[in-house]
Amino acid sequence: MTGEVALSAEHVTMRYRGLLALDDVSVAFERGTTTGLIGPNGAGKTTFVNVLSGLVQPTSGRIRFDGQDKRRWSLSSAARDGVGRTFQASKVFRNRMVIDNIDVAPVRLRALEYDPLEIVDLADRRHDLAGSLSYGELRRLGVAIAISTAPRVLLLDEPGAGLTGGDLDRLSAVIRRVGATGCTIVLVDHNMRFLMGSVERVVVLEGGRLVADGTPEQVQNDPQVRAAYLGGAA
Repeated sequence: MTGEVALSAEHVTMRYRGLLALDDVSVAFERGTTTGLIGPNGAGKTTFVNVLSGLVQPTSGRIRFDGQDKRRWSLSSAARDGVGRTFQASKVFRNRMVIDNIDVAPVRLRALEYDPLEIVDLADRRHDLAGSLSYGELRRLGVAIAISTAPRVLLLDEPGAGLTGGDLDRLSAVIRRVGATGCTIVLVDHNMRFLMGSVERVVVLEGGRLVADGTPEQVQNDPQVRAAYLGGAA
């Protein structure tokens, strides 16, 4: 941890037709760290990721990237600045080779210092059709596509959805390797074992509000979190 803030939300509030999705949320993500974002369904997790990535504009509050006010951010301008993200639904061209999915990256502002397919353990499948990959491999390809833009911040929205066992273990290792490149990562996922084993910090949302922030151990032992989300299970 460097202490330098890569991305931050300051007093972010988001309303959808009267529904309060985010309520005065302030969080700072330090450069080179990996943070998990959890909360029950409807807590505001995906909305928060959408705000951080520029996909939607907050009703009030601001996003800062490298200390600069990004109040007018869009998804494309965030990508140009160095923010990558995945989506819950895989965005893969199944009728193209694996390597072609990497080469269509719309933005790459700096030279890649790594092979995205090596990072996600798909280097030996680079010339295979993406449609021939297993579901777990497709999820990892989604991460490879996101990091092929050489992002400084990576937002992962439920990359482990539908995965079990060894596929989750491999994805967790992939996330650690991406973090080792110096990329700042924000990870959203419903699988607690997977998430807690992949991050160094956990932020908890409930009802659109920030209710806890700490290490995985601290959050798992927080009575409010256990009651509201973890169901008493560590």
